[in-house]
Amino acid sequence: MHQQPPSLKEINILKDDVNPNVFNVQLNRAEKRNTFTDSFWRELKTAFSYLAEEPTCRSIVLSANGPVFCAGIDLKEGIVETSKIMSNEEFDVARKSRSMRELIKRYQESFSSLEECPKPVIAAIHSYCIGAGINLVACADVRYSSNDAVFSIREVDIGIAADVGILQRIHRIVGNDSWSREMALTGRDASADEAMRMGFISRTFDTKDDCYKAAMSLARQIASKSPVAVQGTKLAMNYARSHGIEDSSEWIRNWNASMLQTVDISENVKAKLSKTRDNPKSIKMLNTGKFLGKTILITGASRGIGKEIALKLAKDGANIVICAKTAQEHAKLSGTIYSAAEEIKKMGGKALPLQVDVREEAQVQDAVEKAVREFGGIDILVNNASAISLTGTLDTSMKKYDLMHQVNIRGTFLVSQKCVPYLKHAKNPHILNLSPPLDLNPMWFSRHCAYTMSKYGMSMCVLGMHEEFRKDNIAVNAIWPRTAIWTAALDMLTEGKGKQMSRKPTIMSDAAYIILSRNSRDFTGNFCLDEDVLKEEGITDFSQYSYEPNAELLPDFFVPGAEFKAYLPWKKIRMVSIMVSTDKLRKNSSQSYENGHIFERDRQLMDSFIYTILMFRQCIMLEDFFELLMALCGQKCAKLFSSHEQLLEFVKERCKTKVKIEEKGSRVFLYWAEADDGSKRLHDQLVIIGKRVCSENGSQLIYI
Repeated sequence: MHQQPPSLKEINILKDDVNPNVFNVQLNRAEKRNTFTDSFWRELKTAFSYLAEEPTCRSIVLSANGPVFCAGIDLKEGIVETSKIMSNEEFDVARKSRSMRELIKRYQESFSSLEECPKPVIAAIHSYCIGAGINLVACADVRYSSNDAVFSIREVDIGIAADVGILQRIHRIVGNDSWSREMALTGRDASADEAMRMGFISRTFDTKDDCYKAAMSLARQIASKSPVAVQGTKLAMNYARSHGIEDSSEWIRNWNASMLQTVDISENVKAKLSKTRDNPKSIKMLNTGKFLGKTILITGASRGIGKEIALKLAKDGANIVICAKTAQEHAKLSGTIYSAAEEIKKMGGKALPLQVDVREEAQVQDAVEKAVREFGGIDILVNNASAISLTGTLDTSMKKYDLMHQVNIRGTFLVSQKCVPYLKHAKNPHILNLSPPLDLNPMWFSRHCAYTMSKYGMSMCVLGMHEEFRKDNIAVNAIWPRTAIWTAALDMLTEGKGKQMSRKPTIMSDAAYIILSRNSRDFTGNFCLDEDVLKEEGITDFSQYSYEPNAELLPDFFVPGAEFKAYLPWKKIRMVSIMVSTDKLRKNSSQSYENGHIFERDRQLMDSFIYTILMFRQCIMLEDFFELLMALCGQKCAKLFSSHEQLLEFVKERCKTKVKIEEKGSRVFLYWAEADDGSKRLHDQLVIIGKRVCSENGSQLIYI
């Protein structure tokens, strides 16, 4: 599922009817001549931040409703905003200045969102484009206008220097310093013809409609090209604008080192040779170059998920600070901080390997200071280091208990504490903890209480720190896998069993990349599952992350709905169907069924099967429930319901007294609502049955 477009009042986001990869952002404050207010600035940034991440978007046309494109800022509201700051008697001069600086910075970032968006932006300008308007279109990649367009840098007329970007951009755009200064110093108007002669716009048209149609035509042409090539071109040109040839050449080398592997190249070559004009596939670009030059400190990055996240960010040319204990090869676990550093460098990133025990304050402080000296600051922290022991209370030694709590909770808190002072000065700072959603189901405590306490401690850091540092715009989020992830540590824990039921760690690194790309001001305090993050970006094919195609995957710890999942041999099994009615439980006769088609009756037996699954699982998502029923019951299930919605209606009608239904955003969860002795006896009975079935078929019942 793609993320939904934001709900905006003064800006429209429209999808092209001809090409669904083209979007139109419309300024929609026509009654006020599209003048900018504080809310208008905020909505503009929201719109372009959304389209930057929207996977179906390849190009954008910026236009405006009404007779005027943009008549600058709304002076009345602008005076109100500044007077709020200047009249605050609790503020001295320094504090007033700082507040004004933050206000101006927010407006600058709003316009910069057009440049930071990797999708090309074509501005279709008409009539007056003055003040904030010319600042806005200066951030577009291509500018078209109607013949009646008028351009002006009006700020000198109201007693200020233009402060939201035009003075920094216009002379780079037109290459004529004298004309740029004349416009800025006088505040005079320039016609569309003059603006085109000076290179500020590239084409003019007779009418507003002609200009808009031409801009849409160009956007469709761009959208027909490889998104990898188009977005890489925009990012490379933006980077070159503020860097020298040598640095810019290095940037494009790093970019193409990974992007030249795209299938878009082979497809386009085939198209050229065969004279076909088919568009390239809609490749989702997870690497966008956003992390070039960013410094990311990752704990436990010598192997596993931590190293995969490091490699993913390194493809953008990021600086990776590897904080881990392993400086020499482990007897059973491969990988050291130095081998990880070599892999990072091969990916195009820079690496600083540091041997660090996250439990030791002095070592952590020293590592942070070395990172700052080497790279100039810290932009992102990933708390990945973790210790695990899946033992019950009586089997957990205090040594193991202390290790888990000192690494997982103390380590996360300590490293965060030392990094925050530097994150406060970063642009789009993030802290990302590898910790689970908080679920107080006793099941997660009864089998490994000490481990659960330690991982939930990491999650509680998210709850507390995201609120504590919200004012500093530091995002604090958690990510957790929906399924087991196959790493060297899991290999050792399971003695090599379970790889086919696990996913590759690259699913976690792809999801982490997306989270860290999001606006830290808006996206904070979230507990994310890897699969859900990718689905929001339009990625629904997860086969690339599997070791065994079509293999049933093992849900990870702490994932809702995974509490009692059992993996049974479905070729031929014997299962007892349990009838549940008005607080009475009675056992049906056992029957043999082939290939999972296990019910010969319809509604009553389906009631029974729904109860059985829910007592086993306690909680399950509606879509997962539907897929499970279809897999087990086949056509018998389809006779009763053929969609998620029909299943939900069936449950509401027949099972409402025993099943609790809860909606969380776009997700629907089903819970077993009863907790009587009969339910417990039934659950225990099912466990015995499951073990017997597995014994008869030579397999093992696996619980999470």
